[in-house]
Amino acid sequence: MNPLKLRVTVFCLFLLLFKAPCYTEFEITVPRDTVTGFYSEALILRCSFPVDSSWDLQSTVITWQRGLDVVHRFYYSQDQLDRQNQHFVNRTSLFIQEMARGNASLRLDKVTLQDAGVYTCSISTNTGSQKKSFGVKIAAFYSEPRLQFSLLTDGVNLLVTSDGGYPSPTLQWLMQNSDITNRTQTHIAQDTQTGLYVVSSWLNLTKGTKTFLTFILHNNPLGQDLRRDIQLDLDKGERQGESAYRCHGCFIYIPVILLLLLLIVMSLLSVFITRRSRREQTKQNGFTEIKSKFLMENV
Repeated sequence: MNPLKLRVTVFCLFLLLFKAPCYTEFEITVPRDTVTGFYSEALILRCSFPVDSSWDLQSTVITWQRGLDVVHRFYYSQDQLDRQNQHFVNRTSLFIQEMARGNASLRLDKVTLQDAGVYTCSISTNTGSQKKSFGVKIAAFYSEPRLQFSLLTDGVNLLVTSDGGYPSPTLQWLMQNSDITNRTQTHIAQDTQTGLYVVSSWLNLTKGTKTFLTFILHNNPLGQDLRRDIQLDLDKGERQGESAYRCHGCFIYIPVILLLLLLIVMSLLSVFITRRSRREQTKQNGFTEIKSKFLMENV
């Protein structure tokens, strides 16, 4: 056995023989790296402390702060929120039932971009006290990219949009596996209410182009990579003075159009049959009326 450990063990045994408490070092545990929270979801800020048989809830004080702002406080066995910063009102809670196992973690609900910062967990019990800090950043996933095609006089404009993400993304365009990002135009703006980003990126292609494009959106903090493959075939020939182009997947509209035409034809046919039946019924009623008059006159 290590000589130092042997001495500590002997010392603790000596204290126990005389019924004196033998305390270990009071060390709380928080995340070592920056924690990432997801926008509008709940975030658990981890913090734990050592407990033993002598631990007392009544003497335990837990304080969470962001900078100088009080996020949450707990003492006298209950929450004490009279000095809580307004930004965190009705959004924080502790796991009181797990406190006896050393759990001092904080739950923060409905996370916003303004919740980012450096948080400090301070704990004081009858066995010791300590405080530690760690960083928190907020991120949000981008929506699935939406594609939009617009005909030009000499080709087509391809627009890709995505929104609801944070932070600002990195965009990349590939053509036949060659980077053509510098040939595109991109507009990135923040929503005035949420602060989330709205992304629009477009590319103009001339007719006569037959290519395979790839659009990639990187959201690095969340490891989100949105990749969309686009196959385009712009025909050189013109029909009635208009450029013809084909995009992969557009033929899905043909069955829909045929179905609509069939419904229209069936509707018109139904109206025609109904009107014809009414005319025949009217003629039949008229014939019956004339026949009745004739019979009455010859009685």
